Amino acid sequence: MEGFKVVSAEMFSNSLTQRNDAPMITLWVSHISFSKAAINALNNCERVLIKVNQEKRAILLIPVNVKDKDGIRWMKSGKSISGRRLECRPFMEQLYRSWNWDSDFVYRATGRIVVCEQKIMLYFDFSSPDSWIFRSRTKAKEE
Repeated sequence: MEGFKVVSAEMFSNSLTQRNDAPMITLWVSHISFSKAAINALNNCERVLIKVNQEKRAILLIPVNVKDKDGIRWMKSGKSISGRRLECRPFMEQLYRSWNWDSDFVYRATGRIVVCEQKIMLYFDFSSPDSWIFRSRTKAKEE
């Protein structure tokens, strides 16, 4: 063990621990997913309204009740709370085009709680998201 030094966990900004504790949203060209921490951050509300700011490249999640016609059910049914994946190809394709993103990539952002008009919301900044290549449909067909 002589000569070795411990690398501080603070040096790793995307450590597994931080990912599990932080509200996350991940965008694919065909669907969107929310982490369990994102659902917990909004007190396990059943439905959210998704707002997009094109200029800031940001997404805002606002808890709403069942009466809101644009609210989406983002929680899975059941006793345990877990992350959720929602198919929404038309929305994602439009977002990818407007933000000039490559459809072969997946994009993720960490959220932060904001309060506006006495409502708790989750704000996701996609101005510089984490991204990685995802196997495209054409590459999968070639293999």
